[in-house]
Amino acid sequence: MQTSGAPPMFRNKILSSLNVPRRYSIPVILLRALSLIPSLLGFTYNTKATWHVDERDAGGAIYLSNTKANYFVATLWCALAGYWSWILMTSMTRRWLYHYEVNNAIVRLITLTVLNWSTAAFISSKGGSPTKIWMTICFVLLVCNILKLVIANSPKYHRKVEDVSIPRINLKSTAVKVLVLPLLVVTCWTMYVGIQQTNTLLYTTSQLMQHQPYLLDTSVTTSSVLILILSSWTNKAAIRRQILRDTSLQLLNNKNSLSVTYRFVVGQPPSAWAQATMGAALINESNQYHDMLVIPTSDLDIHQSWKLFSALRWSVDIDYDYLVKTIDDVFVRWDRLTDELISQGHQTQYWKGLVYRNMPWNFRNIKKSTNVDYAIPVLPSFTSGTLYTLSKDMVQRIVQHNSTRRYSDNEDENLSFWLFGVDIRPQHDARIQDLENVCEDDLLAKPFTSSPSLMKKMYDNIIQQRPQCTGLKMENCAVCYPCYGKKNDWRDLNFQCDQLKGVSPMKNAYAQIADGVVKDTLPPSVIGENDEWIIDGILSRRTSKYSDGDDWSLVYWVCWTSEPSTFTERHWRALELVWVHEPRAVIFMISNTLPQAFFDDYTKYGYNIQVVHFNKENLLNWQWYFGPGTRDWLSNWENWEKGQFFYWHLTDYIRCLLLYNYGGTYMDMDALWIRLPPDRNMEFIGSDYSSLESDRQWTLDDKGLYLPQGVMRFKRGWKLFREMAESAFSAYTYDPGCFNCGGPKAITTYARQHRSSLENAGFTILPREVLYPSSYLEISNYLLPDPLAEQKLRTDLMTTTWNIHLFGKMTNHLSVQRGSIVDLVLRAFDLDLPHINAKTGKIISSTSSRNVALRLIGPRDYVYRARSSLPSSSSQSLSLESVPGKLQGLNVIYIRGGPPRLAQVTIDLDVVVGKLQIGIPLGEPFMQTSITLTDVTQQHINALLNSIVYLPSSLHVANGGKDLLHVTISYHNGELIKETDKIEVAIFTMEADET
Repeated sequence: MQTSGAPPMFRNKILSSLNVPRRYSIPVILLRALSLIPSLLGFTYNTKATWHVDERDAGGAIYLSNTKANYFVATLWCALAGYWSWILMTSMTRRWLYHYEVNNAIVRLITLTVLNWSTAAFISSKGGSPTKIWMTICFVLLVCNILKLVIANSPKYHRKVEDVSIPRINLKSTAVKVLVLPLLVVTCWTMYVGIQQTNTLLYTTSQLMQHQPYLLDTSVTTSSVLILILSSWTNKAAIRRQILRDTSLQLLNNKNSLSVTYRFVVGQPPSAWAQATMGAALINESNQYHDMLVIPTSDLDIHQSWKLFSALRWSVDIDYDYLVKTIDDVFVRWDRLTDELISQGHQTQYWKGLVYRNMPWNFRNIKKSTNVDYAIPVLPSFTSGTLYTLSKDMVQRIVQHNSTRRYSDNEDENLSFWLFGVDIRPQHDARIQDLENVCEDDLLAKPFTSSPSLMKKMYDNIIQQRPQCTGLKMENCAVCYPCYGKKNDWRDLNFQCDQLKGVSPMKNAYAQIADGVVKDTLPPSVIGENDEWIIDGILSRRTSKYSDGDDWSLVYWVCWTSEPSTFTERHWRALELVWVHEPRAVIFMISNTLPQAFFDDYTKYGYNIQVVHFNKENLLNWQWYFGPGTRDWLSNWENWEKGQFFYWHLTDYIRCLLLYNYGGTYMDMDALWIRLPPDRNMEFIGSDYSSLESDRQWTLDDKGLYLPQGVMRFKRGWKLFREMAESAFSAYTYDPGCFNCGGPKAITTYARQHRSSLENAGFTILPREVLYPSSYLEISNYLLPDPLAEQKLRTDLMTTTWNIHLFGKMTNHLSVQRGSIVDLVLRAFDLDLPHINAKTGKIISSTSSRNVALRLIGPRDYVYRARSSLPSSSSQSLSLESVPGKLQGLNVIYIRGGPPRLAQVTIDLDVVVGKLQIGIPLGEPFMQTSITLTDVTQQHINALLNSIVYLPSSLHVANGGKDLLHVTISYHNGELIKETDKIEVAIFTMEADET
């Protein structure tokens, strides 16, 4: 029976080919594996170095060092060294385990491992080519493996002669398989790569290798618009450049009235290989199209900021108005862009693009945890690198200083840092899109990064005069565009969009600092281009004939969403009180229920009231929305109107839009004017106090001061109305169950956050008594009989109050009782215009008929309070008083009743001591005059009477005195009988208080 020749300890528990006992198996395996460490480290180093060659050579391959090929070959030799180390360690392990005890064998293995590491470290420390280093290490290992084979088969190194009588190792086959074949393979690869590299580098130094500042098509002297298109040294980039020349850039050909020059901008070749393989083609492009610019900086993607700055520095010597920067994978409607630049003419401090605001520094890659570019949490406002436009002076601001600059990975963000100190905010243009999978027919620029061939499709659509997105994907929602009926709402990306300021995070971990700008500059209205009439000659989609002029305060806005039958006498009189105090007022009734002819009884008397009928379709057609959020909210009308507060919310929304787009005075239909604000240009809102403790969280102070919206007057463009509406009435954030989200709470919260900036810009918060003399809890007392009503009206209300708000929810069900304050107000200011009761159909007038006698109404006496010439310590209280000499409040002079139109009216005026002025504008002062008007209405007469101004004599101003004013109106009635009415007003001049 044949027995094993192994020692007794190996005759049992055989675990592997090494015949190691179980307890020694893992240590022996680990010791063998340790032999691979030098090779693994070398392999890792050379692999990483291969991928960093482009970055190392980015400035241009003028000085050639180890190439990618060098490092690739070095990794092959690393692999061979690892293989031979493993073979050597394995064979020596077998030998030592056979001849020695396990412990002694392990000690020898450790010693061999240390020698292996030390040799590799010593050779690597001498430096040089990575291929040379690992070829040397392999040579040492080759010698060791040969010696091992020789020693293993020499009888001199065996204990027993019988151990070598039958060789256990086939020397020839082992040498071939383990040493010769692997060496041959790696050597052949090394020779092949070396020959290829030698052939590649055998080229004549071309124009590209000359170390010049800027190369190729650098000659440009003057151009209205200079276009820089960032490109790169790749075959894909060359393909994209050609596609742009065949498509988008063709749209420049017909712009003869505008000089436009463009250049594709590339950096220095990223490697010797790129220069050798792409250099000739790049020169051919330049020779054929003359549109290539090579700049002396890196061409890598991570160095785009360097490339941009170098291109801007090249451009400053060129005479141009605008510089447009874009990328070679972006399709640009150059026809549209150049048309807009032509129409706006030369501008300075111009910076426009898709604006991002308040963005976290890592918003493009939230996985980044270290801010190595700029140590700030939020980026300055910047324009997307897809496309932006700069005026020449902005470019000069960037490059004029030779100071050291910092550069970040993203050139568009870097641009904002270069311009951060100039306090010039970019203009937002949502027609520029960063997302590739969106398309809108009015887009100015969009990328085609993954499918540049689709640029040809868009170009064909334009040439064939089809919508530019025909045949392209349009189902996704573009940023800052409405998402109604589309997929992938961009607000899911935590974006919100301000149509004027740009894109910002919907939720931000950092508090946003107000920029102090409280008014927007609204674009001019051009009827037929960007605007259309809603009411011919009066009201358009964007503005009104009064909004931008001196008469902006003549505009009054009121809303009515109830049935016509609920329009009561109190509401008619609220309108009349406006005209008593300002006959020239233009009232726009925004309603979805009242017919156009509802106020014909008033328009026949010359008063200007227009019914603007609104519904979902009209609001969308008139573009009465602020942005995509509010547009989607209106588009989804049917879903929202099921909520119990929808029409209250709709009124809140329309109020914001009217004051933002048009300006003027907004008033509730339960607001009664008792005198006009003394300053026609004052912009104001009233205030009141809340009695609820829970409201203290959002009121202006700890006393509960808040801002009701029942009466307010502003010029157009206050951005608080836009931002309120976009916050409360965006389809993405709208809460149908929140009653106060767009009302007093919203505007008070906004004012609390921006109060200083608002007030510095003219935002006046009036004391409570000016517009809301009584709280909603006590307002019912104003409708009850009061023996002191006249005294309160004359001495209290007329000195401090302009308007009495009746809080309709509290008083609509209450009647106005005789002898109440409201009763006195309605009887004092009554135009007595016959009109039809909307519910009963009866005529409402003092005679219950259409025939009402004309009467001249005015005060019996008037007190002229001269103002001191000394500076006042209470300028606010003075600003709330009526202007001296202007007959307002209970002193107003007007006619009541009469026929709708009079053929001839004569107005006679005279004073005894002082002088008068009358007219719009005011004429020369006089003591006596007679004015004849023909074919006039009540409104014309009252507008003239309302303009009367009394001027006391200087003696009366200094010492006080009495004067008499006589006003006489003569007219012919329908039977040609002359009728006359007159009043006499005793005027008492109070001398100024000089204290």
